Amino acid sequence: MGKGVFFTSASMVLAVIITATLRSHHHHHYVSHPNNSSSFTDLASNASQLLRSNGFNFIATFLHITPELFLSTPQSTVFAIPDAAITNLSIPPYMTKQLLAYHISPSKLTIQDLFKKPTKTCLPTLISQQRIMITKNDYKNRVLEINNMLITHPDLFLQGTVAIHGVAGSFASFDHHQENIKLPVCESDHSGGPSSTGSLIKNKDEWGKVVKFLSSSGFMPFAIGLNSVTDGILKDFPDLKSVTIFTPPNIALMAMPSPLLDKFMRFHIVPQRHSFRQLAGFPAGSSLGTLVKGKHVDITETSKLSQIVSINGVAITAPDVFVSKNFIVHGIARPLSMDELSSMSR
Repeated sequence: MGKGVFFTSASMVLAVIITATLRSHHHHHYVSHPNNSSSFTDLASNASQLLRSNGFNFIATFLHITPELFLSTPQSTVFAIPDAAITNLSIPPYMTKQLLAYHISPSKLTIQDLFKKPTKTCLPTLISQQRIMITKNDYKNRVLEINNMLITHPDLFLQGTVAIHGVAGSFASFDHHQENIKLPVCESDHSGGPSSTGSLIKNKDEWGKVVKFLSSSGFMPFAIGLNSVTDGILKDFPDLKSVTIFTPPNIALMAMPSPLLDKFMRFHIVPQRHSFRQLAGFPAGSSLGTLVKGKHVDITETSKLSQIVSINGVAITAPDVFVSKNFIVHGIARPLSMDELSSMSR
């Protein structure tokens, strides 16, 4: 028996043992994929075959046996760990779920999507409050690293709502003395979330980074509008420390008089920093104040299990597209209603 065949068999045996352990102890933490049909089965099977053909035998076997661990959200990006890295970690079977969840982000991100995000952008994972970070982004040389691990097989699998990239090693390490997985802290997580006590948003350059990102990420009209109102926001809110921006893909800028455009933009900005997971944790009906005095937006639908959050009835379709110390941006399906704003005097 060749070494490769032996390693594949060993991977399968180990995966089966770990899967049995997870099912008996942790299965209730996962939900069924919304598309629980033959197409879902085909997707998992196709991904598993492609992973195995590229040498990711452990992940391939795990995906084939328990696809719900990988495809538990409407969209998924899986960063496949190579067999050798998993073997070298030597983690206990009951901790494998945590390790794998840390390598899955609940949105579909192609390599091109990842290249559009600046260095130090933090991405959510399936572990609550734990993020991974883009630590190197060299588009010219097609080099991208997450948690200092190179993406070696970009766009290894792209089908439906799933993207899989092969990576050079694990994003986390295992502490054998304390018997736990050590997850690196994403830099933006030091900001402390929505009640951040960090530094003030003092200058236009910080807003400029957001504008630049939106301009190159399919939100050009909103980026133009945001750039036009930045000076006014800085003047009116000198003590602003963090914001959450809800950005639609298209807005009719030319149809808005300047005062209405200013209100429209401010109505899409909340003066606190809320990640998608934090928003999903709020009960439906919760209100968030905006930069329009006396006006708020409501969280009208939330579900941690199905990864659904709606603001004023508008779904967040691109969560956490931009994350920094003071800013979080979520893409939304369409602009928030302007009915109330249109009747307001400046």
